[in-house]
Amino acid sequence: MKLLRAWSALVMLSFTRLLWSSNTLMVMLPLAGCALFLIRRRYDYPEIDRSFNAFSTEFMVFLFTSFVVPICALAYATTSIGGDREDRTLLFLLVRPIPRPLVLLAKLVATLPLVLGLVIGSYWLYCKLAGQVGEMAFSLYLSPVFFMTLAYVALFHLFAVAFRHSTIVALIYSLFMEFFLGNMPGLIKRIAVNFYARSMMYDLGAEHGMSMPDPQWFVPVSAPAGAQALLGLAIGGLLLAMWIFSRKEYLDLT
Repeated sequence: MKLLRAWSALVMLSFTRLLWSSNTLMVMLPLAGCALFLIRRRYDYPEIDRSFNAFSTEFMVFLFTSFVVPICALAYATTSIGGDREDRTLLFLLVRPIPRPLVLLAKLVATLPLVLGLVIGSYWLYCKLAGQVGEMAFSLYLSPVFFMTLAYVALFHLFAVAFRHSTIVALIYSLFMEFFLGNMPGLIKRIAVNFYARSMMYDLGAEHGMSMPDPQWFVPVSAPAGAQALLGLAIGGLLLAMWIFSRKEYLDLT
């Protein structure tokens, strides 16, 4: 019972610290920029299929899933444990009678509501701003958005326990490596989170007029396979992060 109370207190403390941080203000800038983009860029072609295809490929695939979701996940997931490491307060957590894997799990549990709330809340707002095509897209693409957010949050926690400057590493990975890996021919793209989210969107949006990419460069997997892959990346990333965190000696804390 004492362990549960201590773990719950750590979750609440971490959640409050992340919520009232400069990251919250920082992430609002790109979110507001996307809202202004949608207000200016209207998807109101006479043909609904053409409007849906433009919204799906232009905004959802190339802007929201490639930029908004990783930035929101990065802002909180790398600093949930990385912030304690940078501020040298991680030592105080490690001397508490809470096993290291549970410390990391508490950090992830505190981070997930913030990231999911921000991502899904902004997604809902963007779909409202997009009008009719947004109403069609919201429920259709909600599962890819949800699963890729889970995968990014777990992956960035893995970066946070493995690298000293995890925010920089995660920024380079999400904005550059994911783009190159996700667009490379062959099987290499299948290690990118973005690939599975885009595959799910192409599969789900095809019957509503979303055009498929050139199969020479991009062969998507089915929506169920993409969801399983993203869930597997999330669980695998979390387990690997817990294993590294339980064994790694952080010699830079004092």
